[in-house]
Amino acid sequence: MKSGKKLLPEGWLPRVLVIAGAALAGNLLLRVVPWPDWIRTSYESAAAMDQAEEGRYLFMTLLLAPAVEEGVFRLFLFGWLFRERLGFWGAAVLSSLSFGLYHGNWIQGVYGFFLGVILAWGYESSAYGKYRMAVIMHGAANLAVLVIFG
Repeated sequence: MKSGKKLLPEGWLPRVLVIAGAALAGNLLLRVVPWPDWIRTSYESAAAMDQAEEGRYLFMTLLLAPAVEEGVFRLFLFGWLFRERLGFWGAAVLSSLSFGLYHGNWIQGVYGFFLGVILAWGYESSAYGKYRMAVIMHGAANLAVLVIFG
């Protein structure tokens, strides 16, 4: 590139592998846990709405949702609002709890909380391009789940 800037933040590959592995493990675990019917029904209802139109679903899952959600939960809540006041762990827990609650059902909420902590780590541990790193990681997690679980 002419400006000397790299498209991908340094250290992106190990972080992408960690988040993709966590997303796959989490999805596998969530599929084997015997969730009560009322929790499973809420999750299945949300999942059915999400996949209404394939092209729009892929755009939202791989690009739009990672960009918007990481802007809100990592850049704003974790990085700007909580990090300086609460330290890493306090900020990671609060922003991840918010991320989990935002998903609106127990299954995605629990899953979102744990992935949120990993996304906070990816954001925090990046030397530069923190927001970009979180977006790349989030998109990679979603892509891994789509490829393996559909």
